[in-house]
Amino acid sequence: MAYVWKHPKSPFWMAVYRNEQNQWRKKTTKKTAKTTALALAIEWERAAQLGRDNILTEAISRQVIGGILERTTGEKLRQSTVREFCAEWMRGKTNSRQAGTATRYESSVARFNELLGVKADRPISAVTPHDCQKFYDQLAESKLAPATMRVEMKTIASMFNFARRLGLIATNPAAAVQLPERIKQVKRKVFTPAQVQMLIDAADAEWKTAMLLGYYAGLRLSDCVTLTWQSVDLAGGKIVVETGKTGETLEIPLHPTLDKHLNKLAGDTTGAICPALAAVPVGGRSGLSKQFLAIMRRAGIGNDAVDTGGQRQLSRLSFHALRASFNSGLHNRGVDQELRRKLTGHKSDAMNDRYTQTEIQTMRDAVNKLPALKVV
Repeated sequence: MAYVWKHPKSPFWMAVYRNEQNQWRKKTTKKTAKTTALALAIEWERAAQLGRDNILTEAISRQVIGGILERTTGEKLRQSTVREFCAEWMRGKTNSRQAGTATRYESSVARFNELLGVKADRPISAVTPHDCQKFYDQLAESKLAPATMRVEMKTIASMFNFARRLGLIATNPAAAVQLPERIKQVKRKVFTPAQVQMLIDAADAEWKTAMLLGYYAGLRLSDCVTLTWQSVDLAGGKIVVETGKTGETLEIPLHPTLDKHLNKLAGDTTGAICPALAAVPVGGRSGLSKQFLAIMRRAGIGNDAVDTGGQRQLSRLSFHALRASFNSGLHNRGVDQELRRKLTGHKSDAMNDRYTQTEIQTMRDAVNKLPALKVV
């Protein structure tokens, strides 16, 4: 029978009990109250007895540990299943992140639960590095791009990190998976003014508006099609818009061409400026991105796709290139980076650099600033 003993010079009680090898063991309880220490010693001996009888299952282990926790601290052991914890984690992400990011997380988590099968209804501590490796291997078999696989695995690793911080698991099982090496970032291209004119000529009314918003305001496709008339201040000559990706509010002056176009559309209209496009998802086989590529083909402009090592190719020219064209156009006309970041909403110079392409004429003008030398 387990009992407790305390050294005269120690504030803590020692538990004395028979362990799983049926040997007497002495272990500190780190408790100063004798009754609490004795309860802990009894639970330890009970667990050891179950181990000796070969009936210490995972469920019984949780029951024993839960009993120890409740008797010594008054708290109950949290026993979330993988599926329950994923749902809880996603609720937090949905509340704190933008819709697009939350949707991506949800897709990754759903795929992970599908791979786990019945194991998704077991405690989160039951997930092993082997399970996470199987998930990675499944992604690899789907021939996803290395960058996409990194994002998927980092999502799962982030979820398990949260569980670790809550004390539900001791280590992150996803941390054992070797991620693919980073590949060089594909440099997006920009449209020339002539190409933008060709696109506008090949587009219908709402697409013309969306393209002008992308080219003259640097807005993302989703922000262009969901922009409402309430965000347009024609009297003040500006757009005030809260971006869907970052939630940042941008104040963008209207270029004369865009100003003239919006004034022609304005009237008693309320709601979205492009209502038909706003009802269509950005992605998917018939989404807005695919529709824009079709307009490019009608205009005789290729998308300059490159292989990224995955199942699909990346279009270096897409609607998003209008945003790069906006930023690069300002750069090539002498607008400094601080002001360009305010207009685009970029958080860093490094991010803004990815959207900046210097024209050869700009570089030529820079070189020509050097003093001329007389050569005989």
